Amino acid sequence: MAASHAEPFDTADAVLDRLRRNRTSIARLEADNLAWACAWADLHPGEALLDTVPGSEQPARLGGHGCPEVAEFCVAELGVALAISTPAARSYLAEALELRHRLPRLWHRVQAGHTVAWKARLVARQTMTLPKAGAAYVDHRLESKATRLGPKQIEVLVNEAMLRFDPAQAEADRVKAAEQRHVTITHGSNGIAYLDAIVDTAVAIDLEAALAAAAAKIDSHQPLDVRRSIALGHLAQSDAGREIVIHVHDQQVGHLDDTGQPLLVTQVEQWCREAGTTVTVKPVIDLNQHLQTDSYHPTELLQRQTQLKIQHCAAPWCTRPARRCDTDHTLPYEQGGTTCSGNLVPLCRWHHRMKTHTRWTYHRIAPTTFLWRTPTGTWVVVDHTGTWEP
Repeated sequence: MAASHAEPFDTADAVLDRLRRNRTSIARLEADNLAWACAWADLHPGEALLDTVPGSEQPARLGGHGCPEVAEFCVAELGVALAISTPAARSYLAEALELRHRLPRLWHRVQAGHTVAWKARLVARQTMTLPKAGAAYVDHRLESKATRLGPKQIEVLVNEAMLRFDPAQAEADRVKAAEQRHVTITHGSNGIAYLDAIVDTAVAIDLEAALAAAAAKIDSHQPLDVRRSIALGHLAQSDAGREIVIHVHDQQVGHLDDTGQPLLVTQVEQWCREAGTTVTVKPVIDLNQHLQTDSYHPTELLQRQTQLKIQHCAAPWCTRPARRCDTDHTLPYEQGGTTCSGNLVPLCRWHHRMKTHTRWTYHRIAPTTFLWRTPTGTWVVVDHTGTWEP
């Protein structure tokens, strides 16, 4: 691969020198981006929103106590400028404001080039729940150590600050953490899904023991991790049967309901052979058929067709699945827009509110392609491949 500049890179020292210089340049640019993000927040103060009504743009406090409020929808256009999703832009701006207003020593080190921005943002992400005195304590302790501490050490320091400066909140956080217990399943391709869970430590210990015992009874030629995964499935099937709904396209390919992922008939055959499985096969919905209703609300078939055709929120960089979105009329119903296949689009609730109550607009330029315009005039295209600026 050729070097990006004309100068030769024929020695190890030359390569390493260029890497060091690039590292310095990147650190400078990332520090500048944090400062410009704060400038964007300054241009959109929350206090400028007067007489807000439910559903309209609201003031939002990003960062901990002491950070200024901003107009909540300003983060969407910041995301366009940074080519990141709206939630990511919100987090980025919160971290920038946390650094500037509550971690001034660390902010100065970043702007002076002594601490890299990503590590400072990692600190800011964790100090937002601290009282101001706790954030100041972390800021002081990190003044000479920020370049050396790793993520785990930073987490320990933040936890210590919470215990020191707000023990009541620390206890409340412990109780709240227990309320965050969950099991989340994300469906991937090739008949594989990903499981993420937060459980009590005691439950985790019990599950670990149960998996170890069950995995030991499975054919030993399988790798241990595979056997543990199979054992987890056996534990699940012991309490409940399995029902799978499949929309068949042809004799070789189908789509699994709720995931939208394609799968081979061989995968279906494997599931059918497993005990306790009920498989329901449905004909696929014709995505090219034009459906329409006189009602404002789409029929179940029309809504399902929309979700299958546009499988996630149609806003820039948003990946929320369509089945968890509102169904928006591209041309508003009250302006003569019909409830039909060509006028319905999935928008998540947040972006639906943004489109309704701000100067963000979008047009459908193809069945699954949308041209968005931000309040400052930036154009962004969203299609099945992602988000890009024309």
